[in-house]
Amino acid sequence: MQVVDAWQVLRKQVKTGSRTVVADWRCDWIGPGIAEMLVNDGCSVELAVNGTHPGELLPLYVRDNIAAELHRLGVVVTPYARLFGCDGGTVYMQHTASEQPIMFENVDTLVLCLGHEPVSELSDILAGNVPELHIIGDSMAPRTAEEAVYEGLKVGAAL
Repeated sequence: MQVVDAWQVLRKQVKTGSRTVVADWRCDWIGPGIAEMLVNDGCSVELAVNGTHPGELLPLYVRDNIAAELHRLGVVVTPYARLFGCDGGTVYMQHTASEQPIMFENVDTLVLCLGHEPVSELSDILAGNVPELHIIGDSMAPRTAEEAVYEGLKVGAAL
């Protein structure tokens, strides 16, 4: 089984198989977005979310639109699914409430949406070269867009 991350899929660095499982740890934009993109590319996609539903951390009006689009596209969503491992063509997950196994079989590609690394190249370059540096968003730590905007608002208000 091919195991890739969301960034590789977004950058078109990999070609996923026809049957793909997307493991969404955070329940934000990334898992549903990757699932939608892959379906539009012709893949059969199952989205396994670690929460109660896709987009759980997003505002209700956004989350409902995501749920509607995933349904229209035929994406099967499995809630309460924590990634445990994979081998051969099987992805193993654990139901977070019952602790029972969940298995996805005959999988070609597993896409990991399981957290990210900070993107701090610009702040590293600027450090020591500007009088005052405020680091927000993914420069500080992996963030959602909402968190980065809020952090920017706090810095702007403090100036």
